[in-house]
Order: sequence, then structure tokens, then C-alpha cells
Amino acid sequence: MAKGSVDSSTVGSVFALIGLYTFIYIVCTALFIFLFHTGLFAEMDILMYRGALFVLITGAIAAVIMGIVRKLWGFVTKRDIILMFTIFCCLNMMFLTLVPVTVERSVSVFMLSYMEENSDQTFTEESVSEVFVEKYVDDYGAFEKRFHEQVETGTIVQNPDGSYSITESGKFVVKMFRVVTDWFGTDQELVYPNEN
Repeated sequence: MAKGSVDSSTVGSVFALIGLYTFIYIVCTALFIFLFHTGLFAEMDILMYRGALFVLITGAIAAVIMGIVRKLWGFVTKRDIILMFTIFCCLNMMFLTLVPVTVERSVSVFMLSYMEENSDQTFTEESVSEVFVEKYVDDYGAFEKRFHEQVETGTIVQNPDGSYSITESGKFVVKMFRVVTDWFGTDQELVYPNEN
């Protein structure tokens, strides 16, 4: 064999390893999605937290499966086990935050869905705004949901008199939001409400 040439069995093993990564990723992602349809951790009413927990659980399962395969197939290394866990968690966390969490929190999703369900009608900006306040904010408790989420995360805390104050971790989160706003040029009024 010429110097620098690649052994065909090595190439075959690499493709088999890629196939293994793909297969485990698909199976564990299906499990990740399935967990949302179970009662597991149903008491966690914050989708982001429940989803992150499911990502870690199914990521660990993906790593365990890779570890079992390692015992049967010597080409799999400990690095592959760690890499499987890391790739799985990163990709599914990104998916969780970009799709389900966005759908749950999005004003645009509500507005378009409402208009689709009532597509036999036409709307003015004011009529859609009224429906948004009446249904999304009042009936569906959108504000209360987000408010209690911040209490759960510890960014705000209830005082003895029943009022609420922002915590140091809450102030840190706001600073991070403002950095993102400055870097990416997002709407200033969301992070500087008193100045706009």
C-alpha cells in the first residue's frame, strides 16, 4: 500500500461510525419528542426547563447506547461517547429554543393562528390587537405565565409585604439582554422601557 493511502476498512469504519451517530441521534430525538407526550415532570409548567431536562436525559441515553456499542465494536472510542452526548444535547437544545419555545411564546404565532382559524373574516390592526389583549394576555394568562417563570428562575423575588423586586441575578440577565441588543441592533425599547 502506498504511503499516505487510506485503508479501505478504515474508510468503511468511518462511514459505519457516521451511520451509527445518525441512527442513535434519530432514535433518541424521537424519544426526546415522545417524552413531551408523557406525564414525566408534568409539574414543570415552564416548557424550556422541562425540555432542557428531557434533552439531558435523552442525551445520556444516547451516550449509554454508544457505550454499549463500544463494547461490541472496538472502533468506537470514549471520545465518541462524549461526542455523541455533546452533539445530541447541542442540536436538540438549539431545536428546542428555536422552535417549540418560540412557538409557545410568539405573538406572531398567536396572531397568524387566530387569523387562520377565522380566515372567512377580514381584520383591522386594531381588531387583532383587541383579540390579542383579550385572549392571549387576559384569557390565556400570558403575562402571569412569564411572571411566575421569573419567580421560578430567581430573577425576581416576592417580598414579605407581597410585592416583588428584581434580584441580582435578574439584574445580570438584563445586562446580558442589553449586550445582545447592542451587538445585534434589536429593539431598544424592550430593554430600556423607561427611555423610549
